[in-house]
Amino acid sequence: MTEFKGNNMKKFLLISLIISFDLFAQDESILTQFPGKWKMDFDKAEVYEEWEMQSKTELVGKSYSTKDGVQSISENFYLKKFADQWAYVAIPKNQDVTLFTLIEHTSKKFVFENKEHDFPQRIIYEFHKDGKLAAAIEGEVNDEIKRKEFLYELVED
Repeated sequence: MTEFKGNNMKKFLLISLIISFDLFAQDESILTQFPGKWKMDFDKAEVYEEWEMQSKTELVGKSYSTKDGVQSISENFYLKKFADQWAYVAIPKNQDVTLFTLIEHTSKKFVFENKEHDFPQRIIYEFHKDGKLAAAIEGEVNDEIKRKEFLYELVED
């Protein structure tokens, strides 16, 4: 068995520290950026995304629209931490549950991916300082990249 000595031990500790810090930063960013009620005006209706923190490893959300005072839920979703990996769990109305794993993140941008899903294969959230949220879904359909973008504004913390 090889022992950790000198530089090898320092490298191991540094890598462990970087990974631990990255996981903490990822947790902190998700837990502070997502919660709230986000609104977008779309085709004579108001579309909302609401996120609520349930614990330090789970946020619960829903997407719905209101038109003429009637609310219609289109999707429920979760941000859930499994071991050291965050995932976006989508439960669209009348469709199967789909899991997307977090593949890229900064303190303000999160990219979730599931290459096996028909569409979308990626879900992207980018939070801006001015209280705006740029969200997008994208993926390959018939050998072409398709992308839909949504711009939300924070209306309730």
